[in-house]
Amino acid sequence: EACRQTSSPENILNKVQDNEEEERLNRELELTTKERNELTDRLLYVTGGSMNKSPYSRPNPFYENLKIKEKEVMSLLHNLDTKNIEHREKFQELKKEINFYR
Repeated sequence: EACRQTSSPENILNKVQDNEEEERLNRELELTTKERNELTDRLLYVTGGSMNKSPYSRPNPFYENLKIKEKEVMSLLHNLDTKNIEHREKFQELKKEINFYR
């Protein structure tokens, strides 16, 4: 008598479950890979690409723009501080003058 394998309902169910598990794991792997890539991109953006110290690595244009904006803002802040000091000194002089004429 030849030994034949028949597809029992249990075997079919196991194959279906195995296929579903494989699909689930594939989706999970895709999502994890996507998340890793996004996090790597963010890290490169934040560090200005300094993770790769190769002399051939291109500077990150977003980081370069951010550095330029920072310099502009710091310059503006310095100018505002300077003007604030000048105005306070002028205000003190005017207060003295007002008190003098009282």
